[in-house]
Amino acid sequence: MDIERLTKSQIVLLVLLVSFVTSIATGIVTVTLLEEAPPVVTQTINRIVEKTVERVVPGDAQTATVIKTEKTIVVNEEDLITTAIDKNKNKIVKIYKGTANGKVYVGVGVLVSKDGIVAAATDGSILDPRGLYTVILSDGSEVSGEVIEKASDKPTALLKLAFTEKDGIVPGSIKYGDINGLKLGYTVLTLYGSTRTSIALGIISGLDEEKVEIKAPDGSEEEPKTISVLQAIETNINSKKIEKGGALLNLFGDVIGISTSESRTHGVSDFTPIQVIRSQITELAASETQTNAKAKTK
Repeated sequence: MDIERLTKSQIVLLVLLVSFVTSIATGIVTVTLLEEAPPVVTQTINRIVEKTVERVVPGDAQTATVIKTEKTIVVNEEDLITTAIDKNKNKIVKIYKGTANGKVYVGVGVLVSKDGIVAAATDGSILDPRGLYTVILSDGSEVSGEVIEKASDKPTALLKLAFTEKDGIVPGSIKYGDINGLKLGYTVLTLYGSTRTSIALGIISGLDEEKVEIKAPDGSEEEPKTISVLQAIETNINSKKIEKGGALLNLFGDVIGISTSESRTHGVSDFTPIQVIRSQITELAASETQTNAKAKTK
C-alpha cells in the first residue's frame, strides 16, 4: 500500500485504527502494572479522586450551563507522606525539664488546642506537676510550660504554654482524625527525635476494641445496648522509634493517636486513640468554665 496515494478518508481511517490499537495497548499495560503494584499503591489510587466543577457564565439568553468534569488524579504515597509531615511538623514540640544540672529532654508533645493559649498533651508518666518545663517549638522558640492536669486515671498530662496569639508565635493545633474510619492495613507514621525530626512508617496491624454495655435510662423499657469502644491502635512501627507522647498520623496528616503509658500497656507499638485525649481536654475546659462561674457568683 502506497501511503502517498491514500485518500483523505483512508488517512482518517488509518489514524483511527492506530489510535484504537494504541489505547488497547495502554489499557493492557496499565492493568498489568496495577496487578503487580503493592497493595498500598492501589489503595492510594482508589482513595484519591478529585472532582472539579467548572461553571459557564450566562450569556445574552440569560441561561447558565453547568459542566461537570470528573478527573482522577493519581497521588503516590511519597507525596502523601511529605504533605502529612508538612502539616504537623510545627505541631510537634520538644519538652525539657529544668534541673540543677540544666535542661533534660523528657519527650515530645502535641499541640492539641488553640484558644488564645495553646495546650500541649504529652505522656502523663513523665511529667511532674511541680516541675519547671521548657517547650521548644519547631522554629526554635522556647516557651515555658506548666502542668495543668495530671490525673492517674487520665492517659496524658496536659501542659499549658505561657503565651497567647498576640505574641505572634502560636503555631495552631492538630487536625483530629476520624478513628471510626480506621481499617487494618492503613499506612500510618509517627515523628520522633530529640535533636532532629525523623519519621517512622508502618501500618495499622490491629484495633483493640472493648465491648461496653450502655444501660437504658431509668424508667425506660429499652434493652441495654452493647457497643465497641476502641481502646488502642496497634501498629507494626519499630517501638524504638516511638517517642513517649508522640503522635500517630494517617496519610492525610490527621492525628489519630498518641503514644501514652496507657497505650504501651496494650503493646509497645500501640497508641491511644486521639478522641480519648480530645475528651480529656473538653472535660478540663468544662471544669474550668464551671469553676470560673462559681467564682463570679461569690
